[in-house]
Amino acid sequence: MRYSRARRQAIKNSIDITPLMDLTFMLLIIFVITVPVLEYNTDIRSVIPEMNNPKKQEIKKDSLYTVQLDEEGKIYFQDGLTSLETLQDTLATVRDVQPDMTLWIRADAKRSYEEVIAIMRVAKHAGVQNISLVTQAESAAPKGKEP
Repeated sequence: MRYSRARRQAIKNSIDITPLMDLTFMLLIIFVITVPVLEYNTDIRSVIPEMNNPKKQEIKKDSLYTVQLDEEGKIYFQDGLTSLETLQDTLATVRDVQPDMTLWIRADAKRSYEEVIAIMRVAKHAGVQNISLVTQAESAAPKGKEP
């Protein structure tokens, strides 16, 4: 009697993991084969954005004003030298005359971004609603290797 009980306990204490290993190995093989096929077979439908927005508002030339920040940090409003303190008053006066004015800010690349933000802040305090940053398109050739 004792022999059969000991044998049953020995069988209960050991677990056969061979079927589990077979299943794991098969799943690994299936995933190794199918994942690259799924990766290269995906068809993504996307709409490429267009640069010209048909809903874009037309800017009237008489309501367009520019603020320029040059390499030395001097601020020009419509080609006239000004400062941040007087720029706010000037912009507020122009906005009173033309409420739909558009302000373009053009800054030299060597100036810090904080200075551009300061000009934008002054324009917002003056009540200007339409502010745009003027940028230049990147050239196809890297710097220093002009064709």
